[in-house]
This record gives sequence, C-alpha cells and structure tokens, in this order.
Amino acid sequence: MAAVTRVVAPNPGPYTGPGTNTWILDAGPVVIVIDPGPDDDSHLAALERRLAGKTVGVVLVTHSHPDHLPLAERFARPHEASVLRYPQLDDGDVVRAGNLNVTALYTPGHSADHLAFLLPDDGAIFTGDLILGHGSSMVTYPEGDVAAYLRSLDRLASLEPRILFPGHWDPVPDAMGKIAEYRRHRLEREAQILAEVRRGEGSAAGLTRRVYGDLDDKLMLAAEMTLRAHLKKLVDDGLLCEDGELFKPVGNLGA
Repeated sequence: MAAVTRVVAPNPGPYTGPGTNTWILDAGPVVIVIDPGPDDDSHLAALERRLAGKTVGVVLVTHSHPDHLPLAERFARPHEASVLRYPQLDDGDVVRAGNLNVTALYTPGHSADHLAFLLPDDGAIFTGDLILGHGSSMVTYPEGDVAAYLRSLDRLASLEPRILFPGHWDPVPDAMGKIAEYRRHRLEREAQILAEVRRGEGSAAGLTRRVYGDLDDKLMLAAEMTLRAHLKKLVDDGLLCEDGELFKPVGNLGA
C-alpha cells in the first residue's frame, strides 16, 4: 500500500475532534496532499516540516468547509501545485500524480460539494467528513442532505474498501463495518424522529429537545440543524407534512 502519513491541524473542538487531518500520500517522485486544512501559520509550518523538501504533485480537497479548504491555495502556490476539488473534479475522475492514480468519488450529503478519494489498488478511501474515525458526521440543514448522504454511504460500500482515512480522528481498518454503522445510525435517527412526531406534532426546536435531550447551546444548534435535515427527508418521502412551524404525520394536516 502507498505510504500515508498525516499532520493534524491545531483546530480541536466539538465538531473537529482532535483537529482536521491533512493526509500526505507518497506517490514516488512526488507526494499528494489531501485537505490542507484551516489557514493557520503553525499548521502550514508543520506541513512543510513533514514534507522535508519533497515535491508536491497535486493538492486535493474533499469539500469547502473552513477546516478543510482555506489553506489549500496558500500551501500549493510555492510548490506550483494544482488544487483540485469539486466541481473541477467529479465522480469517477482520475488524478494521476507520480506513480499513483486517485479516483474522485462525488459523495454529497455532509456538504453539497463533497468528494472522497479512492486508491483503487489499495482499497483505501479518504472520506473527508462523510465518515469520521469516531462518532458520527453532521448532516445539517440546509446544506446537509440526508437522502444524498445515505446514497453516498452506499456508493462507498459498493466499492468494498479495506481501510478509510477520515477527515477527523484515526484511520478505520474495518471499513465495511464502519460504513454499515454509519448507515444504521442515520436510519435509526430517522426512525426515532418519525416515531417522536407520531407521538405528537412539534416544531423543529421542540422536537430537537424531545429527541436529543439536554445539550449545551452550541451542540443544540447543531442537533437542530441535523434534525431539520432529517425532517426534510421525511417530508420529501411523504411521511411527514408541515403545517406552519409544526411537523405532523401525513394525514394529520389541520387536525
């Protein structure tokens, strides 16, 4: 397997875990860098130390969130390397750098512009924020799309990867087990929300408190945005309807 190392950005937090992973792939005469991360001087310096003068063949970015993209152009410029992300890359596009072929996988759901990157010969996928090494990934309204997210998980599963390199936390050696866990978690959350609405109509904010319980304000906001993304899918699927700010089971509109 191609040698893979990482540099963790100094941006730990409730949404980023220990920090954003910048992955460096040894591609023979050059390296490939995935997700340079936030625009942070110390992280840039750490990347340059790790590279130790190696030539950067290409910089790949999984998505445009502020903990993954901002450093890309600044990092790539002195290396005269291209920065490639969606929509310059789309599903199935192959990037050749050094002795490696990397296949872009369009995997929306966490964000509308999300890519994962496959090393087909190694059964390795760099998953960005589609799948993390610990906990669950946010799928938050209005950007997050639960239906698209589930399709993206199925896309990864169809490739039967051996190992995942996530945007946060550690690599995942049981790739298929983790994909199944993520799919199961998202469907269980959907079923939980649907059951709660069937017990009694409610607003998004009220349903969030009923489903998630007590959380601090910052986490409660993220929970509500995740719940809203699930509510949108349930409405689109014809299982719920909206009556003003209230969500109700289909058939109860105006009751």
